[in-house]
Amino acid sequence: MSGQPKNTGFMPKHQDEAAGFSYWETKGWLQDLDAVVVGGGIVGMSAALHLRANHPDWHILILDCTTLGGATTRNAGFACFGSPSELLEDWKQLGAESTVDLVKMRWEGLRVLRQTWGDDAIGYQACGAIEAFTDADLMDACNEALPDLNEALTDVLGHPPFEASTKNVEAGLIQLKGIIKSPLEGALDAARMTKTLRQQLHLKNISFLAGHQVQSLNHSHDEWTLVTNEGTLAARNVLIANNGWASELLELDVEKAPNTVVVSQPLAGLTLKSTVHHDRGYVYARELDGRLLIGGGRNWNCANEEERISKLKAWAREHVTGASDFEASVQWRGYLGVGATRGPILRDLGNGLYAGVRMGGMGVAIGTVVGRKLAGMV
Repeated sequence: MSGQPKNTGFMPKHQDEAAGFSYWETKGWLQDLDAVVVGGGIVGMSAALHLRANHPDWHILILDCTTLGGATTRNAGFACFGSPSELLEDWKQLGAESTVDLVKMRWEGLRVLRQTWGDDAIGYQACGAIEAFTDADLMDACNEALPDLNEALTDVLGHPPFEASTKNVEAGLIQLKGIIKSPLEGALDAARMTKTLRQQLHLKNISFLAGHQVQSLNHSHDEWTLVTNEGTLAARNVLIANNGWASELLELDVEKAPNTVVVSQPLAGLTLKSTVHHDRGYVYARELDGRLLIGGGRNWNCANEEERISKLKAWAREHVTGASDFEASVQWRGYLGVGATRGPILRDLGNGLYAGVRMGGMGVAIGTVVGRKLAGMV
């Protein structure tokens, strides 16, 4: 019948082979490439823009495997440098000096991000943060370590970062053992930030192709061949900036860690002003356009994502004022790049291949700096 869909219920028996790039696609976007950046998030875009500043005449292309391009659009928009329990864990594992160095990189990254684009262009809010404790022993350990953490970080941040408090209700939270405030952290709008950087890519004549997954890399005759799901292209330099996805291309200490985020329906009773961290940063929440965003829980022993979402909703209903009827309106899954330590990997791998990956859940904070350092190695 006219106007009816064709092949309803038809499922292909095998995946189509790559269609190949047309003459026009090659001529317009893929010819004589000086550099390909694999990964279109904050690291990849920052690297490409810095490459353009260093090499005004280069032909630069960004490839990203996702449909919209860039995992930055899937984060929760936390402009943070680490909660007390998170930093205390780093302190025990890495030592005081390395922990301070991590915070210094995150703080510098946030400063550069804000100064480069301006707070309005990235939707930055200086809302402060709260660590919410349901574990009395963890709260006591953090309160005991607070003087040392504040002393170690004051020179880096210009102000003592943490302040203990018991005023849970005033913070928009309930049913807690206590909280620790961090007035120096903030939040941003991930979509606005991404659009700001994309506009700059366009102005700087840097091509961006979404939905192109690099499947293999091969080097010969002074250039790299990149085989993608759409076709094959070549470049003299390749910058790997796809975080956890890099493990599919390179032997590096980084892997993908799935991360769940849920946003509620509009909640009239929300009084949450600050971002919230819980349990070493594994759970986090914030108000978003009159809704509650909550995410994480990858440390929980859940059988599946449905169970994790159920536990995230239960946490919100129990501990956030005005969220007793929380239901999931929007939910998605992103991927963190994690490894043995929380620090990023920045490496010249030889023959024009470079890697800047493993953001450790701190891509907003360190992505700009990592991108610039990655481009600086080329």
